[in-house]
Amino acid sequence: MGPWDIMSQHFVERGSPPPGISSFTKIRLGWIAKEQVRFVKPGGTAVAFLSPLSAGGETLAVKIPLARGHYYLIENRQPVGFDRALPDAGILVLKVNPDAAEGYGTVKVMDANPSAPHFRQATYRLDAAGRDLFRDGEVAVVPLWGDGDRLGVLVTAPERGAEALEAARAVERLMRERGPRDPRTAEAKAAFMAFDFKRCAAIAGR
Repeated sequence: MGPWDIMSQHFVERGSPPPGISSFTKIRLGWIAKEQVRFVKPGGTAVAFLSPLSAGGETLAVKIPLARGHYYLIENRQPVGFDRALPDAGILVLKVNPDAAEGYGTVKVMDANPSAPHFRQATYRLDAAGRDLFRDGEVAVVPLWGDGDRLGVLVTAPERGAEALEAARAVERLMRERGPRDPRTAEAKAAFMAFDFKRCAAIAGR
């Protein structure tokens, strides 16, 4: 996990504060309640707006159960509180294998940019080309726009990932250019939240 959990790496850089704790560790310690974790089954489509993990909030993680007891955890990491020394910010995807022996890969970061050393660009971000879609054979994860201090994330089926990403980019562009309260922005966002991604992109392109 590199710098994304103090149980993995004690310091991001010497002289800096230690990193924070991942949702995996917080759940194990009982520091995140069940009500703060959103469950999404593979093949399903859902949106969640996650509070920064270190700041706390109503929803702190998304859990996606996989085969053989494995699962993904999705969290929002921002440079606040105990996370202020992290090398990156955005949506972090963790894969958990409960069968692995402790210290032998129970939880791994799904690195958004493996070419950057030491997980320094591990998060998924809508504004970072090449780091704006996580997809495997079972799920697709698209980082969305911010809402206050919360950050949105879409979980959907892999075959819908590219279409959903295009729609998310369109909503983000409208929000930036026309403002979040503009009628066309609101219409496109409503189509996105109804998971009608084609209509969302069409509204944005009018």
